[in-house]
Amino acid sequence: MKRFVIVAAVLAFAHAAFAQPEVPPTGAPGATPTPNGGTNETTPPTTAPGVTIDEQTRALIADEVAKALAAERAKHFEASLDEDKPKDPNADPLGDDTYLHGADGVTDTRLNMTFVNENTLGNAHTVPPVYGWHFGVPSKLGTMFFDNYDTRYSGYETMSHFVMYRNYRRDHLEAEAGLVIKLTDAGTGQSGLSDDGSYILVAYWKDPEHKDPRRISLTAFPVSADRFRLGYSYRLSWGGNDEFRRVDNTPNSAQPGVKLQFDGGDHYAFVGMKSALVLNHGNNDLEARLSYLAGAGVDLANNMVRVELNGGYFNRGPNELQDVQSQDVQLFGASAQVALHKGMPVTSSLDYKLYKNDPERIGRVFQPVVYKPGVQWLVMGEGTVVGQTLKDPEKTGSTKIQYGKAGDVNVRVMIDHVRIKFDLSYRDLAFVLHSVPSIPSYTDFPMAYSVHPDFFGDVGIDKNWADRYTLGIAFGIERPAYFTSPTGVPGDVFSSPSGTQTVVVRNNGGFDTDPSILPAGKDPLQSVAVKATGQINFGAVYGALINVYYQYDPNRTEGGRDSGSGEFNFTFGQLNQIGADVTLQAKF
Repeated sequence: MKRFVIVAAVLAFAHAAFAQPEVPPTGAPGATPTPNGGTNETTPPTTAPGVTIDEQTRALIADEVAKALAAERAKHFEASLDEDKPKDPNADPLGDDTYLHGADGVTDTRLNMTFVNENTLGNAHTVPPVYGWHFGVPSKLGTMFFDNYDTRYSGYETMSHFVMYRNYRRDHLEAEAGLVIKLTDAGTGQSGLSDDGSYILVAYWKDPEHKDPRRISLTAFPVSADRFRLGYSYRLSWGGNDEFRRVDNTPNSAQPGVKLQFDGGDHYAFVGMKSALVLNHGNNDLEARLSYLAGAGVDLANNMVRVELNGGYFNRGPNELQDVQSQDVQLFGASAQVALHKGMPVTSSLDYKLYKNDPERIGRVFQPVVYKPGVQWLVMGEGTVVGQTLKDPEKTGSTKIQYGKAGDVNVRVMIDHVRIKFDLSYRDLAFVLHSVPSIPSYTDFPMAYSVHPDFFGDVGIDKNWADRYTLGIAFGIERPAYFTSPTGVPGDVFSSPSGTQTVVVRNNGGFDTDPSILPAGKDPLQSVAVKATGQINFGAVYGALINVYYQYDPNRTEGGRDSGSGEFNFTFGQLNQIGADVTLQAKF
């Protein structure tokens, strides 16, 4: 550019010089006489021999133009090389990377080293077996029925999540994406990598500065939409991957899905879809089935009351039983929750949330409890009704709807550094087994069955000192769900086909159940449990915990053959349990 300026200046100078009038020759007409008798003719400047002014100027111009053109060609050549260079894959398509945030890293890491004896009164021959003091993840005996009510985890896992996260924000538009890979606990025997809610979210905000909470968002779950569930308390939630774990013969199958949501500050509404490939047992072909979900919620009374409702329809594919294989198992239902709160927000399970890795937007996954002066409280009540079409055990080739019901009340109170909790839960047997589904599988309960629900209640209190030391105690009572069959237990090769038997069905959410067959003529009784806890927090993310617990479960049984008759019978096992564990942990 500078060379073009020089050339332009030279050309302008040359043009001005060429535009001047020529000097008249000596004595030419029009020359003015001078006082000394001469004329006022101008003497031409001296030039190099054989070169005129015009030729010198043209040579200078030609030289400068050649240099300028050469520089311009070099500039274009360098620009073409830059275009061929590989672009940053995260570069903003508009050429401005300042709108892109996020990072790759590890989050929700839980390290637990536990020294435990689940039952000092048991041994390797009791049911469940106990092996004495050992390091590792406690068995099911190590958690009471009221523990971990709002999560799928026991709290003793060693696990982590690898998250590759990006967030794009510009004006009204926001887009997020997170690839979430979970590394499971090697101590459970199920170590490995799995998707834990990878997603793509695109949102349009009413406010270009995103201060107004109103927005419309579309969330896509390309691998697993298990975090997109119905219900509110995790123990009562439904509509996740468990609904399809059996029909496609894949124990850890995952279903993709999408969710379209409107957020309006004090209200929200959403609709969504999931899909699954299910096995048609009639022709052994895989077939696609769709599921539909919807829900809404609103805050009332100056945000002290929240009312929420959601529901869905899930096509689980053809029934497995031969006389009704032409008919699909269709699950449908609705859940509602009312929450009252003051000073304490309405919370939901961490297992529903999307993982992010953006320091500008979120803090740590595990936030310490913030104790505030005064009284804060939260009361939540939930009810769920589901139904699904299963084989009618009284009519060959026909189906009927089996209804299941569940509900709970959860109370949380914080008074300065004291926390109080209370839970009351109800689940009938149809709801407990709705993911299996039912018993016998894919069949409604026969009319001859006597069916009873699960219910439990618990109360707990703990006290914190200096935001570092916590002591607590909890007490609970449970009467598990059970059924009595006059013709034995379906699928149990040991029981007498003509004998009356009662089966206790324990389930803390999800697909897996823990049944116990009671001795003939015995009915279930209530279980009671008490647990004392102590915890020391240090170094922001570290903690040391100790738990001591006692449980009386009068429904624990074990099977064996009679030494005299050789018949297989069930007898009561070790009913009392005294256990303890010490854990060193880190969460970040």
